[in-house]
This record gives sequence, C-alpha cells and structure tokens, in this order.
Amino acid sequence: MKKLILFVIICLGVGRLNAQSIYQPYSYQFYQKLNREVYNPETRFHTSLKPFFIDDSLLVEHGKQLLSVGVDSTRHSWVARKLFNEHLIDIQKDDYTFYADFLPDFQIGKDFSGKQNTWLNTRGYQIGGTIGKKFSFYTSGFENQGRFAKYYTDYARSINVVPGQSYNRDYGSNAGKMSLDWSYVTALISYTPSKYINVTAGYDKNFVGDGYRSMLLSDVSSPYPFLKLTGNLGSVQYTAIWAALQDPNVTKLSYEAGNRKKGGVFHYLDWNVTNRLSIGFFDSIIWAQTDELGNERGFDWGYANPIIFLRPVEASSGSPDNSMIGFT
Repeated sequence: MKKLILFVIICLGVGRLNAQSIYQPYSYQFYQKLNREVYNPETRFHTSLKPFFIDDSLLVEHGKQLLSVGVDSTRHSWVARKLFNEHLIDIQKDDYTFYADFLPDFQIGKDFSGKQNTWLNTRGYQIGGTIGKKFSFYTSGFENQGRFAKYYTDYARSINVVPGQSYNRDYGSNAGKMSLDWSYVTALISYTPSKYINVTAGYDKNFVGDGYRSMLLSDVSSPYPFLKLTGNLGSVQYTAIWAALQDPNVTKLSYEAGNRKKGGVFHYLDWNVTNRLSIGFFDSIIWAQTDELGNERGFDWGYANPIIFLRPVEASSGSPDNSMIGFT
C-alpha cells in the first residue's frame, strides 16, 4: 500500500501538461470510425476501456474530420450547419472550452408482424467542455416517448425498464398505453493531474472490451454513479471503478426504500504486450447494501483497496458477496 501511495504522489507531482483531454461519449458507430488510428500497429493506444479521453493530437484531428464529413459551409446556411453539423454553441479559448447542443431524434417505422406503426420521439441536450489543461466535464439528458414492436414493449414492461436507458413511466397518463415513456441523464467530471493518472466521477455507463458488447460491465444497463481511477505507465493501463447499482427485479423491502441497492468494485489491467497483442486481466465483486431483513450493511471498506485480485480479501471476510475473475 505504501508503494501505491508513493506512485500516486509521483504521478500527481511530475506530470507535464498535455493538450486538453477531450471527452468523447461512447457510440459504437462513431468509435468504429476511429479504429484506423487506435488499432494501428504503429501505435499502442489502450482501447479496451471506453469512453475515451482523447488527448492525442492524431485522434483529436481525426475526430474533427469525422464530424465535418459532408459539411460544406458554402452550400449550407448558418442555421442548417448549427442544427445538423456543428455545435449549437462552441467556444474555444486558450484556458477553457465550452459547447452545447440540442439533440432531437424523430423516427417512424412499421412492425409488420404486429401490424402497427412504430415511432420514437426524443428531445435531448449535451453540454461539455474543459477548464485549463486538467479538468473536463460533460452532461447530457434525454426525454423520450416511443412505440416499439410488441415483444420489446412486453419485455420493457415486465422489468419496468427500457433496456439500456431508464425506468419506464408506466403510470399516470401513460398507464396502460402501448407506448413507453422514459428519461435519463448522464454527467461526468474528470481531473487529469498528469499524463499518468486520471480521476473521474460520473453518472453514466462504462464499456470494457474491444468487441460489440461490453464484457465486465453491462452496456445495456441504466446509467449509474461511479468513481473511476485510471493509471497509465507505458504499455500498462490500470483502472479501478467503484459503482453504486440498483436491482429493480428484486422484491423491495418497502415502498419507501425503493429498489434494492448493491455496490460493486471492478478492476481491469490492460497490457499491450506488443503493438499487435493486448491482454487484459479483471476482477469484480458485487455486494448487497441490505440483507433480507432490511439491515443496512453500507460500504465495505475492505474493498476500497484499488489493487486488482481482491478475491482473497472477499474470501477472508467470510462474506456472501459475488465475485468474478478472468482475463481477455
């Protein structure tokens, strides 16, 4: 533990100032377009943990190019560019940046098996920026109503959650309707004191892995509060995440208590063995915040240790907590 504390102090104290770290919200489609750069055998980017904080000049420039594809300022009006191609508000200063957008999404389709029209009506926003060279922030929010295929609606109502989004408001004016009604927000603040370490607190989701789906943490869950520490040292990147989770499918102890709560700690070590080979090691522990009698357990400080492979700690405490360990 003393060596770990010393390492953190060194990372905080000796880091040189880099370019501003730009937070790039995770989107499978957009991140696929970054593959040429991040998986280039001439580089050693750590790609397994997403979303990225992009501070590499190559990625920043390529990201800007992707966002400007098809944009011709000579053929589109200022209003059209602001609504469809550029940030609605975009301020770029030497000591801070700020942007804000209105994010509407309207879709219509047809469920031929159910012989009904489907539609989605979303109104959202996103706000982000940086303060100096070390701080960055981001928040987004979405209000949604939609009608989907019957099998999807039935499943969402059975768990009272729109998969990957939030709780379905199946009450009031929406009770008994075939449409779903939900909203959710995300928020994040990041501190990068040096090129070796990043501290992030947020209410969002995390993606682990290089495939279509996340391995260690679900990418179809609702957003959740978390604290994340990420350290980089050459070919090794190490991440520790502490999260507060809920399980709406478990019987509530009382109406006032709400959904049953659980805590989780997740560790992931990514090692770029070569420019073409990356190996990841992970472990996780999930514990209930209350027992079946409603007794509060609270946070187990034994799990505050950020070192990977906590299974011996969990086993020695004699707890019934769920644990997992593995590699990719």
